[in-house]
Amino acid sequence: MLAALLTGCGRFQTEGDFFFVRSAGADLPVWVRGNTDSGVFMVVLAGGPGDSGMSYVSPVTESLEEKYAVVYWDQRAAGVAQGNPTPETISLEQFVADTHAVISTLRQRHDVQKLFLFGPSWGGTLGTAYLLEHQEGVAGWIDLDGSHDWQKNWDFALDYVKVHAERKLAAGEEVDTWRGVPEWAESMKGTRMISDNLWKWQSLCTKAGGYFHDPSNSPGAGTDLLLFSPFSLGAQLANDGIVLDKLLSDDAFYDALQMSPKLSRITIPSLVLWGRHDGAVPVAMAHDAYDNLGTPPEHKFLVIFEKSAHMPPFEEPEAFLTAVTQFIEKYR
Repeated sequence: MLAALLTGCGRFQTEGDFFFVRSAGADLPVWVRGNTDSGVFMVVLAGGPGDSGMSYVSPVTESLEEKYAVVYWDQRAAGVAQGNPTPETISLEQFVADTHAVISTLRQRHDVQKLFLFGPSWGGTLGTAYLLEHQEGVAGWIDLDGSHDWQKNWDFALDYVKVHAERKLAAGEEVDTWRGVPEWAESMKGTRMISDNLWKWQSLCTKAGGYFHDPSNSPGAGTDLLLFSPFSLGAQLANDGIVLDKLLSDDAFYDALQMSPKLSRITIPSLVLWGRHDGAVPVAMAHDAYDNLGTPPEHKFLVIFEKSAHMPPFEEPEAFLTAVTQFIEKYR
């Protein structure tokens, strides 16, 4: 470890533009990497809620960095975000304001000619909310397995584990694990998501392959990311759950996440990317997003990755990169 720390200084930890943006009591770290001379910037809205944006640096995004600038940042109460924000600022409205502050500062520091938003999972929630308020200056929206309506998503996700359980039981496989699950899932449909039920569902979804269709595709964190980047595993673990707990306990926050009826107001070019086997945000949500977006049909695109669950960039990286690159090149 000591040898690595003494000899590891190099490109990974020194490249890019790293700065903080202060917003409503939170200091949000931003890391701009890649080809800033291109004038094309892709802003990553991390998932979770509560994931560190810094953890999204991977061989997949580094491939995009060769062509474009990629912007990683930590949302309030996540990753290495600092400051002392009050609980009242953990709201969808404030997350939108934070995103706008980051993008505004990015434009002040760099020659941003074309800006694209990339929202995986919870990032799809935040991106949807942001675009309902701020579409000006955004060249394109890339929605990757994003949940734009948490109540609708909850019902689809319950269906996912119900169907999987029924298949296992019919085949006489893992009966002890899946016995009673179809009845439980059906009884939960139409109810409000709460912590206890969410954790039970999440365990079942993981066992059903709803996050990784092939578990061997799970990437883990590389040494460079752990040792030589702003990402902190300790901070990630310490902050994990803060935003989700507030979301589940705050009726106004939870209700604000039901945005399907509002999608028609989003009219910019949009790329909807989804894993066929996603159990966390099932593929039915992809069709809901695509069908309800107000973007003209010739400027919205739906791509389903047939060998992926919730993580297409790691399960089908080449197909993912092709789809994203073609979209950005079309609208840059």
